Amino acid sequence: MSSEQTTTNKIADPFAPMVTKLRTTIGIVGSEKGGLGKTIAGLTIAEQLTAANHPFFLIDADASTPNVGLTYRKDLYQGFRQEAGLKDVKLIPSIYDAPDGDRNAVATLTEQIVFSGNANDYFKADRIFDLARTQDVLIVLPSQVAAYLNRWIDQNDVVGMLADPDNTIDIVYYFITNGTPESLDLFIESVERFNGKIPHVLVKNLGAPTNIRWDRGFDPDGRVQAVLDKYGFQSIFFPEMIVAPEDKNKILSEYIPFGAAIDSEWIPFSSKRRLAKWLREATQAFASTGLIPYHPKYMPEAVVINRDEAAATQVEAVKVTEAAKTAKAEAGKAAKVAKAEAPKDPDPAN
Repeated sequence: MSSEQTTTNKIADPFAPMVTKLRTTIGIVGSEKGGLGKTIAGLTIAEQLTAANHPFFLIDADASTPNVGLTYRKDLYQGFRQEAGLKDVKLIPSIYDAPDGDRNAVATLTEQIVFSGNANDYFKADRIFDLARTQDVLIVLPSQVAAYLNRWIDQNDVVGMLADPDNTIDIVYYFITNGTPESLDLFIESVERFNGKIPHVLVKNLGAPTNIRWDRGFDPDGRVQAVLDKYGFQSIFFPEMIVAPEDKNKILSEYIPFGAAIDSEWIPFSSKRRLAKWLREATQAFASTGLIPYHPKYMPEAVVINRDEAAATQVEAVKVTEAAKTAKAEAGKAAKVAKAEAPKDPDPAN
């Protein structure tokens, strides 16, 4: 999730316009076990990308209930739910159909991409790479599809693609865990399966059901930290959403974007405050990796200061450059005038 001249997938300025980009990122949100918070994590990333006006294509691969898709790409995913298909849904044109190849155009799908044992689903999933050539892609996985996802990755030689110096697509896997040994074993297995060639971020979900004490007892033998250190991967804490159950249920069951819920009049003041606090902490956690832009309302003060200082430095650099150009031009003019006004020697022999 990167800008035009960037060689990594880190964002220097989340407010910079991203129209044409040399590099894009496929972000995968998943974990093999159910109930660990993949949906909440996916909703959070979709919210902050949307708030930052960052172009991305959303793939919600949950065939039964694509909660993230129904929240942030409602028309498209409602179409997938309808028996009539997508004929009554107004689709946004694909970049391939856009006039003059407009890279601002948002691509779309006519069939939902899922990961299953069906051979046709693997070919449908290949569309992800076409989408990623024009903009970032966020994939939210259901549980128990790791075998199918890994097979698709193998079939497309993704590890080889990432090693290709001409490749412009990055991949990062946000692996959600509740801190149990079983969940952590699955994380290590996921990392080691590809010898650390596919970057992972371990997302320690404080809101997932568990009896794990994160301040002690987590990773007692240091195996997880050893894997993170071995490959230089990151881990973050994802905060628990503590909002009145009836308000949280309304947001999730009616597919209301978090930002829209905070700005609405129906939500009680206390729940609004709690939701805003959680969203600030949750989006800052993901943005701290440098892989996702900060939510513009919840940028840490240090980031705002650094951003403003960088902008001021750039302005000063432009001023200095322009002043140097002006001085050089003035010096050239003065030299021409001096040469034209210099007395000429009447004797050619001299």
